[in-house]
Amino acid sequence: MRTVLVLLLTLAACASRNKQSVALYEKGDYAGAARAAEEGLAAHPKDEGLWQMRIRAALAQGDRDGIAKAYAGYHDAIRADDRDLLRELAIATIEQALASPSVKMKVAAIQAVEANELHALADVVAERMEDNDDRVAGAAAIAILRGYQQAPELASQLLRSEDAEARRIVIEGIGKKVGKLAAADLQAAASDPDPRVRRAAIRWLGQLKITAAAAVLARRLKDPDEGVRAAAASSLARLGTGDLPAFAKRALEDRALAVRLAGVELLAAAKRTDDLVRLAETDADPLVAAEAAISVKRADLAARALDRALADDRWAMRAGAANVAVRAVGTVAGVASASTTTAVAAVRSPWCASTRAPARRTASSLSAVSRRASATPASLPTARTARFAAPVTCRRSPNAPSRTAPPIAGSGDLGGSSTCNAVTSRVYLG
Repeated sequence: MRTVLVLLLTLAACASRNKQSVALYEKGDYAGAARAAEEGLAAHPKDEGLWQMRIRAALAQGDRDGIAKAYAGYHDAIRADDRDLLRELAIATIEQALASPSVKMKVAAIQAVEANELHALADVVAERMEDNDDRVAGAAAIAILRGYQQAPELASQLLRSEDAEARRIVIEGIGKKVGKLAAADLQAAASDPDPRVRRAAIRWLGQLKITAAAAVLARRLKDPDEGVRAAAASSLARLGTGDLPAFAKRALEDRALAVRLAGVELLAAAKRTDDLVRLAETDADPLVAAEAAISVKRADLAARALDRALADDRWAMRAGAANVAVRAVGTVAGVASASTTTAVAAVRSPWCASTRAPARRTASSLSAVSRRASATPASLPTARTARFAAPVTCRRSPNAPSRTAPPIAGSGDLGGSSTCNAVTSRVYLG
């Protein structure tokens, strides 16, 4: 009983120490709240509530340096991280990014909200559907596609956007979230004027195994863009229908390595074991030979091909060998153990290069999603009515004030996305 009483008194004392800071914070006097917290910490340097208020006050003022300094002090004093507080800091940072003038920053923030299912920011993302930039509007519509009535309709409209990257974002989104119901839109996008959009659509046609798209994919083996040709060959292999040996022959004659690697997939899908062994033994490109050897689980041929690749003067070839060797782990016994270490050591340069994706609209693709979302009010609902894939519980920290602080200031830009070059693109296509 005495122990319980001591604990209750201790908790009450801790709560009273940050009372003044909380009161000032509630009034909007963030500078005063910071000063009150600092004064309290001078006397009680290990008081967790005071540290939390000092950090929140810095957050409210948009003082990034102050936040970093205060959290470092908190960690040094408490010797632990506050997961709830870190979550608040992350959400505040993402919220500020959503208001950034940078398109890349806004798109990245929207995708972070989507990936982490941050319900608290659902309404803010919904507001971005009205952004003047179609890339931002498209990312927002996709992020809340199942939760807001307007999102499917906007996504449909943006399939006709003049911005190719916006179209690509929507195609990626409906492929992932709408699936086979989006088959008509994906097939239409496979003939988009921009190769980025074609690549995305073709990849999803393969992932979803839309067998009706076989003719479209076969035509794309002649596409002027090598990434599109590679995606088409890989998707045809996934479908496993049509004249696979003929498709493989065409792909293996292609000048682009990524397409030739996808040609190996086509031979494997066609179960042409003899052709794969012959390729592993005789192909002039050691990476193609290695892939063929792996397909037929011939460790001896795979090791021979990798040795050839690792001895090549071109770093891209050595990088490709490292990639193949790493993927061979657990697939072909006897290849990866020595070759992987050697391959990784042989690579001295990064192998990814930075790159930057009006479909004819068909009526079917997003109608089902629109009908499911139509139960929500016509105006944007609150975050509580937004539906993501799975529920997320946002817990408040002890002694947290009820008022939401302004987010961290910042307007920095993000770097462009990276897609692997021809040497490693098979991983992306697979």
